[in-house]
Amino acid sequence: MYNLLIKPFVRNMEPGKASRVALRYFKILGSIPGGRFLSRFFHGNRPAGMEREVFGLQFYNPVGLSSGLDRQGDLYNDLNVLGFSFVEIGPLDAELTRHAIANLQENPADDLICACIVADHLTSFSLAYDFFDFFSVEVKDLKEFEHVMDQILDVRLTYEQYKPVIVKFSSVLTEEADIRRVLDYCLLNHIDGIETRTLEQTKAVSAYTKGRLEIIANCVFSTPEEAQELLDAGASLIGMRRGLVSEGPRFVQKVIRYLESNARKKKTDETKEA
Repeated sequence: MYNLLIKPFVRNMEPGKASRVALRYFKILGSIPGGRFLSRFFHGNRPAGMEREVFGLQFYNPVGLSSGLDRQGDLYNDLNVLGFSFVEIGPLDAELTRHAIANLQENPADDLICACIVADHLTSFSLAYDFFDFFSVEVKDLKEFEHVMDQILDVRLTYEQYKPVIVKFSSVLTEEADIRRVLDYCLLNHIDGIETRTLEQTKAVSAYTKGRLEIIANCVFSTPEEAQELLDAGASLIGMRRGLVSEGPRFVQKVIRYLESNARKKKTDETKEA
């Protein structure tokens, strides 16, 4: 239905408008009795052998929905059943965090959800802590980065349950010195991982940290081969948004099946070599 009703219109739209159109479609689909069950059946997100532990959490597969689509936490369960192992809600400020929490109290999440916090960091993080599984924090001003992250980490210490905090890179963070400054802080202060925005950032983080920080590659990719390239570059998980909007749920399934096929082939080759 997406291919017939939505795809022809959104492919040439401005990304923000296209996302809003797609979100309305998924909202309508989720409101149909049995709609979520059918979506999970047709877009199964638990292929055998694709499970992985990242940040101490169990993911069904390496593909998640990145922030920018479910901006207020309205449709996380309707989107998760399309094949994603996690849904990143946001970008959030304090007001949007309160909105998302109200939804989560009324309709608890079926699977892993991440809060993407970009403003009112301390308030948003404190409010969200009990309701989300992990957190992606973006501080666009590098002059404030360490101060903001120190506050967030101090708040985490006040909770009995430990939840992962990852630092989200800005897409404009390209200077090697700035990247290393952020990574040095993360390595020294118990940050659980990094969310990168480009293939180049992913490679830089992997090379510098040598696997000591897990990576979510929240990068634009248009083919399953490009998704595999992100994993090969050092990412443990990849985030998708534009691919879902422009190509529909079948693209999610196509990517997961390609990654699954490659993982099986790699395992077979390793067995033969042994």
